[in-house]
Amino acid sequence: MIHKNILVILLLAFIFRTSVVFWGYHGDLNNNISWGTLAYERGLNGFYGSSDARNWPYSAPNQPPLTLLLFTGLRALWIGVNNSILSLNTHIPLFPSKLVWFWESKGMILLVKLPSIVADLLIGCIIYDFTKRILKNKKKALYLFCLWLFNPLVWYNSSIWGQTDSIVNLLGLIAVISLLDKKIIRSVFFLTLSLLFKGSLTIFLPIFFVIALKQGHSVKKLFLSAIYALVLVLVSSVWFHPYLDLPIWLINLYKDRIMPGEIGYLTANAFNMWYLVSPDKTSDYMTIFGLSARTIGFIIFGGLYTAILLKIRKYSGNYMVLFSLSLVALASFLFITRMHERYLYPFFPYATFVLAILPQITVGFVLLSVIHLFNLYNLFWVPSFPALEAIMKNSNYPIAFSIITLAVFFNFLYIFLRQKSPA
Repeated sequence: MIHKNILVILLLAFIFRTSVVFWGYHGDLNNNISWGTLAYERGLNGFYGSSDARNWPYSAPNQPPLTLLLFTGLRALWIGVNNSILSLNTHIPLFPSKLVWFWESKGMILLVKLPSIVADLLIGCIIYDFTKRILKNKKKALYLFCLWLFNPLVWYNSSIWGQTDSIVNLLGLIAVISLLDKKIIRSVFFLTLSLLFKGSLTIFLPIFFVIALKQGHSVKKLFLSAIYALVLVLVSSVWFHPYLDLPIWLINLYKDRIMPGEIGYLTANAFNMWYLVSPDKTSDYMTIFGLSARTIGFIIFGGLYTAILLKIRKYSGNYMVLFSLSLVALASFLFITRMHERYLYPFFPYATFVLAILPQITVGFVLLSVIHLFNLYNLFWVPSFPALEAIMKNSNYPIAFSIITLAVFFNFLYIFLRQKSPA
């Protein structure tokens, strides 16, 4: 019965997501679709080219190789389906001609959003499977499964906005679960895939290192993990730079184009500590007590991270590790500069797990879910709710949301540091 329920819930979640796909078209899709189109037309070799935005329809590509390979593959798929539809329309009189117009105008939008939708569903399946396996409680696992799939911030991100956060975090989540299962080779494999897709989960590397060190893996396994990771890096990147200096080129690509991001402001519409300092387009090189805001952000984040690492060195059970990952994600969002509103996403998969064993975080989880949804809606305004837009345009509300998020973080940190169980 449970398995039947899972399939029904997955189907409902998929149908719902695809039904709202065309509610909104965020400007980020222009980049994704144009990069895929240009890469397909020009070829991948040397595609990254100039970093000058004037040489690109919307902006220069600033995403890792796997992301661009995905968009290129989706463009190739769109062309293949388009050619098939045109052929069928020509040779079969009863073929619905409206499908031609639909695919030409909306097919690429659907394809670009579809991988993220599928990743949503797969994250839900992992949450269900791991919770059931660890707690031996199918009802609680089913509850968390539904909570994830129908949490508005999850489907809003993938189905309406069309972002790839769920793909990145699916790969990262598989890596984390593999690490907890002491399968280090598989863990490193999927972690590498995640970082090659987008570098946002780099913040988790110290936790991975501490846990892997405590598990005491053999030199052989660590060596094989490194080899597989290196092969993945080379295979995914060589398409763009098939030359002997590929490693140097890739390091420079991440250092100069991918990791810095496009916007060097205190905050890029993220309701966090820096929003309280200045919600406007203020450079994060502004100095406070002789230090740049960016440096101060990293110092605060580093101090909090150290406290978290010291705790999991002593208590490194499954849910303590998951709790630590959610806290690191939340801390990076709150204290590091240049944060976009979407960058709180990694908090939610791990916090959803933690709900199963620490119900005292429920209120904070709900508050962060609501605030994050408002944060995603802010400036995007899709779908249109004039009354809500008017509320969000009142600066007092974003400021209040930022303060509440900070308060929830320190409450969670307090709960985390007080844990004595190795669970």
